[in-house]
Order: sequence, then C-alpha cells, then structure tokens
Amino acid sequence: MNHVVSAAGQDFYTPPGGGQEHGENQVSALIRECYEEIGALVEVHQVASVFEVMTDRSFRDGSPVPLFHQVNIAYWCGLAPGETPGVGSDPDSGQVGSAWLPLDRLDRYDVRPLELARWLLTDPSDRPLGLGVTGVRRES
Repeated sequence: MNHVVSAAGQDFYTPPGGGQEHGENQVSALIRECYEEIGALVEVHQVASVFEVMTDRSFRDGSPVPLFHQVNIAYWCGLAPGETPGVGSDPDSGQVGSAWLPLDRLDRYDVRPLELARWLLTDPSDRPLGLGVTGVRRES
C-alpha cells in the first residue's frame, strides 16, 4: 500500500495504481504505476476485485478537485524477485512511503477506500468480485 500523509496531517494507506496510457494494456499499466509509486517491479497475477470510485467534491492540499467517477480493477500482485518497495520516481501526492500491511491487523490502519479494506478482511471463499461504488473521504 502507498503510505500517504495529507496536507491536513491525515495518515492513511491506498493501493498503488493509476490510469492507463494510450495503447497500454492493464497489466503493463499496473507494472508501470507500481514502479512509479513504490519503486519496485511487481508480478501481476489475477483480477482480485472491481470497484467504482465516485466523489462529489473533495479537497487535496486546499485545492478543489473536480467531480469524478472511475472504475478500478484491482489485481493480486507480488514483488518480483529481489525487489524491495519504497518510494518510486513519481509518487502520489502526499505519499511518504509504501508498506506491506498485515491482513490480520488491517483494521488497525486507515486504508482507503474503506470498502476495499473491509473486502480484504472478508473470508476469501466469500469475497464478491464486485464491490460496487466506493467513496473517497473528504480532506479538510
């Protein structure tokens, strides 16, 4: 997970990832995004979950962020042999590091979106593929 500290001092974790570049497939985009954000190559396995992020108005660093609605496809990944996560060459805004969070203690961390954290805590044999619409918490 990306370890983020907001301008307001909120400490939280988000999965690495981002948008695809034109002509790039999903797996290549995820490998690139992880390298840019955590500075490590990953091996992409299978689709883990699909969820939507829909916001009204949110603020980052005091600046308004336009309304948005996106569909996210989360994959199970692992570090490529010999790789160590840290901060990559193009981290997310406020990202101060990366961390492998223990699933058995995930509820002790502020993971966003919250619905993804709850999903990860669910019995794997009972996890749905789709999480529906998730929200982004407001920052002030």
